[in-house]
Amino acid sequence: MKIYRFKKIPVTLLGSVGLLLLLGAGPSAKIDPEIPDISRRINEFTRDLLKHDADSKNAPDNSVLSPQSIFHGLAMSYIASGGETGKELADVCHFPDNKKLLLQSLTDLRKQLQETAKKKRIDVSIANSLWMDETYAKFSDEYIDEIQGTFGASLYQIKFAQKIQACKYINRWISDKTHGKIQKSVSPEDFNSRSRPGVIDEPGLVSVNAVYFKADWGSQFDKSSTRKMPFHLPDSKTEEAVMMHQCSVLPYSENDQVKFLEIPYIDGAYSMYVILPKKVISIRELTAIINTGMIVDLKRNAFKREVDVLLPKFEITSRLGVKSVLSEMGVKSAFDNQKADFDKMIVKKPGAFRIYLSEIYHDAWIDVHEEGTEAAAATTTVHYSLGCSAPDILPPEQFHADHPFMFMIVHNPSRSILFAGWISDPAKLTQ
Repeated sequence: MKIYRFKKIPVTLLGSVGLLLLLGAGPSAKIDPEIPDISRRINEFTRDLLKHDADSKNAPDNSVLSPQSIFHGLAMSYIASGGETGKELADVCHFPDNKKLLLQSLTDLRKQLQETAKKKRIDVSIANSLWMDETYAKFSDEYIDEIQGTFGASLYQIKFAQKIQACKYINRWISDKTHGKIQKSVSPEDFNSRSRPGVIDEPGLVSVNAVYFKADWGSQFDKSSTRKMPFHLPDSKTEEAVMMHQCSVLPYSENDQVKFLEIPYIDGAYSMYVILPKKVISIRELTAIINTGMIVDLKRNAFKREVDVLLPKFEITSRLGVKSVLSEMGVKSAFDNQKADFDKMIVKKPGAFRIYLSEIYHDAWIDVHEEGTEAAAATTTVHYSLGCSAPDILPPEQFHADHPFMFMIVHNPSRSILFAGWISDPAKLTQ
């Protein structure tokens, strides 16, 4: 979700206003002709976000985010950016220079992703909205048309001076689009006035992106098989984890460092990828060796075989301060009220208003259980059953996620990542 501020300043100064609240390539990345360019860009952005989050001082023990939501949300700003602001966003978020191409690619991708919503036991939605206060400046018709045409955004006129009421409306919309899984993202403090004598600095626009996903597994898992088992930590300690189990024929591959497992959802349009290091290492170490090229190779080399699977049952709620992450990754001018260039969003008046981004939030939730996966803005759920079938020619490959691992929910036709995260300490999970 994004909120922009208007700022009016003396003609002799440069100024801009904007508040952004968001709900949300590896160096060895390879170009795979089977992956659309827009999906490759989103997936490289995903890898960068995960690595940065894992490298941070306060890296969470367990994490989930929706790079799809963040990418779509930031794209709503990028298409109106110029100069250094546009260049920094393109470099960090992997946006193409050709903004018309980006708009068309996102339109096509959104249609593809939501096509599966028509299928049995799959619920996928990507919703966008704009909340506009034109007290101080008028928004460009061209910008609004692009947002509606590409992102299918709903438009709302609102007065941010009525802070409590504004929060109520926006949070209610978010809750509705995420099926109640994310109920609060903005607070009245987000709409505080920053004006001072001679300078108007007020919220002007909120843009929101919400992603929701719910699907059953291709085969259900027996709840009676779920049990507590040891989960190994990098410091040689162990924690108890509620583990799910099954022995099934699934796409599997490996290299010298990691094992890869694909767990399809019903109808096969979506899958969960699980990446498990062969040794017990930290998430920071795992994200250091993972890149999009490696994932492409693991997926390409996967073949179906019988796999004995153990996977934790878990629920995670996360909030990522995207502004600080992007700032550390190289986005500077977008948050600078003297340098930001999003002028294409508004109808300019000489010496009047400009716009800058003040904050970005990303709220995510995931629930992994025996029947399938549910995700809102960022969520994943997994469950397994015990009991293997008759022996095959090859003995079952062991895929026991009993130490830190990464997961992703992927749309198979576009190969685009919807949600991603990791588990490194089951003691801090909601189970």
